[in-house]
Parts: sequence; structure tokens; C-alpha cells
Amino acid sequence: MIGLPDPISNLRPVKYFVRSNESPEEKQWREMQQEADTFNQTFWTNNNVMFAEAKQAYEDKLIASGQEVTAEALSVFYKDFLDKAYDRQMAYNRAWWKRNVAMLYPGLKAALRDMKYHRLESSRHTGFWEKSFDS
Repeated sequence: MIGLPDPISNLRPVKYFVRSNESPEEKQWREMQQEADTFNQTFWTNNNVMFAEAKQAYEDKLIASGQEVTAEALSVFYKDFLDKAYDRQMAYNRAWWKRNVAMLYPGLKAALRDMKYHRLESSRHTGFWEKSFDS
């Protein structure tokens, strides 16, 4: 299930379904996804708090110097903020991609295990056309 966006990070929280017969592969993959969600939530919460504080300080500085807060004036702030955040953002991107690549194999194992499980389950059930109506 996906919830409403967080007011600070703007990320939508995900609640993962846990089957009663969850396999170790599925559990490992789900836990990796949850860790990635926590990683993203932490990064974007911190980033957005820093942004809001820096923007407010910039606006206060403009007002104190008698300047008007305009889109053009804020564009200078945005560029400066992005330039200063570049290294942090690149470190986040590298860590994010590393996590995604690390989830590929456990996700594949979980999917294969799930397909095998469903194939075995469906072969155990008798279909409608195979039922005998003679008894």
C-alpha cells in the first residue's frame, strides 16, 4: 500500500505486504526495499529541511537589504544551493544506484521462488474440466 506524501520529504511511504509463508528470499528482498526506502526518506528529509532553511535565510537577507523577493532573485539562490549540494547529491545518487543493483539478484531469486511455488500450487489442484461427475 502507498500512503500520502510526507510533508517534508515529499516521498510516499510504502507498506509492504508480508505473506504468512514468506520465503527467506522474499524476506531478504523486502527488507532490502525497506532499507532503501528508509535511506531515501532520511536523505530527502534532510535535504528538504536544509533547502527550506537556506531559502528562508536568503529571503530574509533580501528583505533586510530592501530588495524584493522575486522569481529572478530566487533563481540566484536555487543555482547557488544546487552548486553547493552537488557533491552530496552525487554521493546520494551513487549510493542509491549501488542499492538498486544490489537488489537485483535477491529480487530475481524471490521472483523465481515465487513462480516455482505458484506452479507447484496450481499443479496440486484439479481443474474444473478434470473433475469426474460420474460419482
